[in-house]
Amino acid sequence: MKRHQVDAATGRRINEVERSVTLAIGSGSHAVTYAHRTAQGRLFELPLSWYSRDHGYAMSPGYDRADHFDFRREISESCLFCHSNGRTPEPIGCERCHGSSAAHRDRPRRGNILNTRSLDICLQCHLETSSSRFLDSLRLPGREVFSYRPGEPLGDYKVHFAPPAGSDDRFEINSAGYRLLQSRCYRESKGAMTCVTCHDPHSARVKSVSCRQCHAKPHTETDCAPCHMPQRITADAIHVSMTDHRIERRLTFVNPEREDHAPYTGPLVTFFTHADPMALERANTLDPTVDALRRFLAASPNDTSLRIALGRALIRAGRPNEAVAALEKTSDSAGRTYLAVAYAVQGETRRALGILTEVLAENPDHALAWINLGITQEALGKKADAIAAYERAILIQPDASEARRRLHALRQAR
Repeated sequence: MKRHQVDAATGRRINEVERSVTLAIGSGSHAVTYAHRTAQGRLFELPLSWYSRDHGYAMSPGYDRADHFDFRREISESCLFCHSNGRTPEPIGCERCHGSSAAHRDRPRRGNILNTRSLDICLQCHLETSSSRFLDSLRLPGREVFSYRPGEPLGDYKVHFAPPAGSDDRFEINSAGYRLLQSRCYRESKGAMTCVTCHDPHSARVKSVSCRQCHAKPHTETDCAPCHMPQRITADAIHVSMTDHRIERRLTFVNPEREDHAPYTGPLVTFFTHADPMALERANTLDPTVDALRRFLAASPNDTSLRIALGRALIRAGRPNEAVAALEKTSDSAGRTYLAVAYAVQGETRRALGILTEVLAENPDHALAWINLGITQEALGKKADAIAAYERAILIQPDASEARRRLHALRQAR
């Protein structure tokens, strides 16, 4: 895939970037999204996907907006957990639902492999209360991304958050589990209803008599789903229509083409799993203070995102020495970029330069690191190197206003 801009003065192409398609993600039933693997082994989502509903290409989920991530949306381990069998992208295998297959491979028989109808196994990937509007879940302290094991309660792995019941009807692409758990059919089954009540777990096909398992005398012989589980357009992937799994006797919306997808901004409560007070406080704190971040990090010392947030907050508060202490413990590109900023603020410019050079060797598509490298080069009096860094940042992120402003100032001063 290729992206370019057109120079207003000359009409020539500028800031041209081309990325190869390394990986295709998705079955094609609804969509296929493409990814690029860098020479350093990092995966980035590409901005164009194929959609079966439209039989064509359109912007990838999350890219239908002016301020999208261009070629910079990195695919994290959290993404791979549900789209891959492991950290190295590969199709979902038997062990994701049946646990370790070592004993079964050695002596295949029923008794030595997990065979359960537990809803938790499906919900490890199919319970997403929101894709981006709020913090929808948190892994428990000490739990790594790929540490969930089939058969254990989902609440021992992570906790989920959602708006209070009845306060939000936004429909998203991975909402099947979330919507099902809200339905009267599920609630009145007292836990007996699971995904495999209606679906073949190996093909996802719907069983022909799903509703009649409970509703012995339906009011019609035709398919129940079109009226009680209609297709709806997802708010976070607008080129996709999915089945709404909140089974309703009378639908609460009128026109799926004109639904209210206004983001929910109210308080969150725990959903399906049980969160402790600190986890719930974290979910409901939009702009945590330094003290709050320290408390959150003390409870989850291995949470990289919290450590980076604390480092950034300390830099903004004019406490760079404390930021260094917080950020020195992370190997994440973003964390080390802010570590370099903390050192630079303290006057340790050359140390900052060394860190940024290392970050960009590992992740040359990190626009912010290029901007900070330019600022550091400026501080060292290396204007030509600073200009080159700002130009690289703009190539990667054309809307990088800080890089453009600093680049213009340097060129004017020459």
